[in-house]
Amino acid sequence: MKSAFALGALTALLALLSGCVSESAGYQDVRSVVSRRTGHDVRWQHLEGDDRSQKAAREILSKPLTAESAVKLALLNSPELQASFEELGIARADLVTALALPNPVAEGAVRFHKDSRTTPTIDLSLSEDLTQLIFLPLRNGVAQADFEVAKLSVAARAMDVVLQVRQAFYGHLAASQTLEFRNTVMQALEAAATVAKSLHEAGNITDLDLANEVVLFDETRISVATAQTALSASRERLTSLLGLWGTKVSWRVDSRLGDPAADLPLTGLESTAVERSLDLAMIRHRFRAAARRANLARAEGILPELKGGVTLEREEGAWSYGPMAELEVPLFYQGQGEVARAKADMRRQKHLFAARAVQVRATARELAMRATAARDRALYLKNVLLPMRAKIVRETQLQFNAMNISVFQLLIAKRDQVESARSYVEALRDYWNVRAEVEQLRSGRLPGNSALDVATSEVGSSGARAGGH
Repeated sequence: MKSAFALGALTALLALLSGCVSESAGYQDVRSVVSRRTGHDVRWQHLEGDDRSQKAAREILSKPLTAESAVKLALLNSPELQASFEELGIARADLVTALALPNPVAEGAVRFHKDSRTTPTIDLSLSEDLTQLIFLPLRNGVAQADFEVAKLSVAARAMDVVLQVRQAFYGHLAASQTLEFRNTVMQALEAAATVAKSLHEAGNITDLDLANEVVLFDETRISVATAQTALSASRERLTSLLGLWGTKVSWRVDSRLGDPAADLPLTGLESTAVERSLDLAMIRHRFRAAARRANLARAEGILPELKGGVTLEREEGAWSYGPMAELEVPLFYQGQGEVARAKADMRRQKHLFAARAVQVRATARELAMRATAARDRALYLKNVLLPMRAKIVRETQLQFNAMNISVFQLLIAKRDQVESARSYVEALRDYWNVRAEVEQLRSGRLPGNSALDVATSEVGSSGARAGGH
């Protein structure tokens, strides 16, 4: 009687646990991770509703975009990020499945006798898969580890969006300023070509001088067309990352790339990157899931399938009943394949952890060097080369005013000044791009690793689906 009561209490408790995984499980954890590491909020439209996100998007689009407002818009509006959230829903569904109680199995049979006057024999049985109940905590442990991976994976994808949008935004600003400089050069060379034609008609310059001026102007026109194409492409890339289409693509930007900041967040970058790495945390959880999967497979090999219940039989008008049990005898197979697979996955994750830790440290050192070099290059162009170009233009202007040089030399000096300014814009773009990567790594995400995330998760997820009888 006591054992029956205990079994009933356990069944009731497990039934309660199997239904306590809310639809929003893990969502707030993802928001918290993203907010702490990036300073931005992220929302799952399935739970929050689309209207709220669209209202916030309209408010952002009503003003000129900045790098941060573009990031905020992408986190609200990106279809790819919303698709990543559904991976959280899939992991939550797997967790619900792992917590689900096995349904009892009812069987019945009627046997008729040759003697029609004899009452038919009735057999009834009700059984429960006890193995599923026994292994429920182990299955739950595997699903919980996989669920932790899913939460970190969604947060990591959101951080990838932050980096991609920032770099696309900086690239768009650089393309816009480059086109502006190209137009300035073209206008100067167009004026030079016009003057050259007039002087050639008057017989004051040779055919060679005229041809040089015309070719230089035509080459600049091609450069302007190339810059216009680059600007359009950068705009479309950013539009795609923002998840915009239709009438919403008419966003505007009126900012320019800022000068290099006085400092770089490089102090303790390597140790911080390792300590806060989401990539390493995901591998740790995958290793934990593989270890729990190995334990489950080993236990299932020892006790493959055990069913218990009650059977009733009605024969010659009288009912008889009693307990029944059914046990699969692990004579030929004890789950060696599942155990070997799980152990191989454990070793795989261990090696991946070591490889990723090395990669994080190397990336930290590489980014520190690149960031320092990009800042030094931009500051050199700003503080040394651009002032020198300005001085050359001033001196050339004085020589031109004194009629010691031609107007062509003056225009070439101005063109070189503009080209140096364009180089400074490219240096600024490189600086802000690598700075965004440094901030990404410091936040705990290795830049450009989404493809590898998928590769490292395939074995673990397929193993989870293969588990069980």
